[in-house]
Amino acid sequence: MSTPGDGYGQQGQQGGYGQQPYGEPSYAGPGGQTPGWGQPAVPTKPRNGMGVAALIFGILALLTCWWLPVVGGILGIVAIILGVVGRGRAKRLEANNKGMATTGLVLGILSLIVNIVLSIALFFLGFAFLNFGGGQSVQQFQDCLSQASNQPNPAAVQQAAEQCGQQFGQQLPGSQPEGAEDGG
Repeated sequence: MSTPGDGYGQQGQQGGYGQQPYGEPSYAGPGGQTPGWGQPAVPTKPRNGMGVAALIFGILALLTCWWLPVVGGILGIVAIILGVVGRGRAKRLEANNKGMATTGLVLGILSLIVNIVLSIALFFLGFAFLNFGGGQSVQQFQDCLSQASNQPNPAAVQQAAEQCGQQFGQQLPGSQPEGAEDGG
C-alpha cells in the first residue's frame, strides 16, 4: 500500500512535473532557476519606444510649426498620440519613461496651439490686406507685369518690371509716397 505523496519525487526525475521535455522553452529566471510561489517573476524589458518617439516628434513639431505650419501640425498630432500611448504604457508599468512621453505630449499640444494662433493671425492679416487696398495693388502689379512682358527686348522688359515693382511698393497700404519722409 502506498502513502499519499509517494511518487511525486520520482515523477520529477523521470520527466514529469519538475522537468521540461527536451526542446521546449524553459521559464527559468536568472541562474537557471524557475521562480516558485511567492518569488517575483523576471521583469520584462521596458518598452520605451513610444515615449522617445513622442519626444522626438514633439520637438520636430515645435521647430517646424513656425515655418511649415502644415507639417508642424501633423507632427504635433503624431506627438500627442504617441505621448498618450507612452503615458498609458508607463501607467501600466510597461515603460519607465513617463517624463519623456509627457514632454512629447506637451510639445505636441504647444505646436498645435502655435499653429492655430499663426493660422488665425495670417487669416486676419490677409483679410486686412485685401480690405485696405492690397488686392487692388496686386491686380495692378499683375497688369503692369503683363504689359512689361510685351516689350521688344529683354533689357526693356527688365526695366519695365523694375518700374512695376516700384509702383507696387508705393501702392501698398501703409507705404509712403516717394519723396515723403517721417516728420521729425
